Amino acid sequence: MTTATTLPPYDISPATAADMPFISDSVARLRLDGERLEAQQFIVLRREGRDGIIGFGRVKPYRQSHELGCVAVIEEERGRGWGELLVRELVRRFPQDEVYVTTDLPGYFERLGFLRTEILPAELEEKIARVEGTVRSGVVGMVYDRRIEQRPTLSDVYRAKHAIEPYLQRTPLVHNPYLSRLMGCEAYLKLENLQPIGAFKVRGGVNLAALLPEEDRRRGIVGASTGNHGQSLAYAAKLVGMRCVIAMPRRPNPLKAEAIQTLGAEVALHGRNFEQARAWAEVFTRVEGMRYVHHTNAPELVAGVATLSLEIIEDLPHVDVIVTPIGGGSGATGHCLVAKGLRPDVQVIGVQAEGAPAVYRSWKERKLQRAPIDTIAEGLATGTPFFAPVRTFIDYLDDMLLVSDDEMREAIILLLRSARQLAEPAGAAATAAALKLGDRLKGKKVAIILSGGNLPVDALRRILSARRG
Repeated sequence: MTTATTLPPYDISPATAADMPFISDSVARLRLDGERLEAQQFIVLRREGRDGIIGFGRVKPYRQSHELGCVAVIEEERGRGWGELLVRELVRRFPQDEVYVTTDLPGYFERLGFLRTEILPAELEEKIARVEGTVRSGVVGMVYDRRIEQRPTLSDVYRAKHAIEPYLQRTPLVHNPYLSRLMGCEAYLKLENLQPIGAFKVRGGVNLAALLPEEDRRRGIVGASTGNHGQSLAYAAKLVGMRCVIAMPRRPNPLKAEAIQTLGAEVALHGRNFEQARAWAEVFTRVEGMRYVHHTNAPELVAGVATLSLEIIEDLPHVDVIVTPIGGGSGATGHCLVAKGLRPDVQVIGVQAEGAPAVYRSWKERKLQRAPIDTIAEGLATGTPFFAPVRTFIDYLDDMLLVSDDEMREAIILLLRSARQLAEPAGAAATAAALKLGDRLKGKKVAIILSGGNLPVDALRRILSARRG
């Protein structure tokens, strides 16, 4: 969130009953939300040494959620940054990380870091339907997530590097002559399929385990996953001897589900897809009193997986382009923060599956929105985007592409033939995208992330058989 300009001395305090006549009159005059005006919802702003309120705002409670609203500054004090100050203070005081607002001035809140969103609590959707065209027109929902302020710094990533070194070997960044000739560039494959769990996410799990307080270890951890995030948490839990429960869709990748159980974690199958499994996991966490580890919003995970980007910059200091798959977005977030932090001119290009384009659409339209899931790439099967990665991609990502299931299948075969490496569909997505980029990569040094290799034998057999057919 941006910071306000330099302001004269001021005081922000909770509203009192004596303040409510002024607030109520202002709300009515400005046609703000006048539902259930109560003093305990409001904060008021005064300039030191002067009488009278110069601004106010509130956190409006609903049955199951909250909304930031009624931000107003008196006319003679506008344009000085008081409104931004009030918004920042309301965000700080908000009772949850996700801060929602419904407004007909979306441009103002976008300048403060908010994003438009179609993913709102039901109570706020009902409110928009109620006021649209009657009280106001053009009302949209917006969100800001305070967890973005916990995004790891370069220092955090260097600390993560030292935390994971005793447990994980550095993966190779290998020049591939065949792909280089095919694409007219210097193509390098970052072989994260060689990690102990066959995927890059183990970096985040190990870093989490190294930093986890003893109390959280006693409580145990819960995650929702299509496979690789779950394996990461299971691997980490085994290192420190704590309970781990992973929710997966009812028809998971059998190789990944078996690997999670082999590592000692409990697998709970719920729902048709990742989103339904995640919803179950969040309820289970509250009931059991365990710690829920979000697949994209946990800063320890992001710092851990960002060590992948650090290794690329160390091994190939003059890399021009990094092509990375995007599921929930933790890996690509790491590249945006680390590679861009160390080499501001490097291009970071993300790739999603055509059959699960929620993050792509949200990034392209600068508005959070769900999308259906219909892809063979379970590692990219994200139907609900999250604020922190999408906001990061809007701010830092150079481009994002979509690839089809057929293009990922072709890339799996190409990697087997040209690099002798097995990739799962999500792991081959960056290679598929690099092939689509064509002339944009000509003459450049390109790092292509092979993010995972957990492909069941039966799935590989079907891909090879279809190709022969």
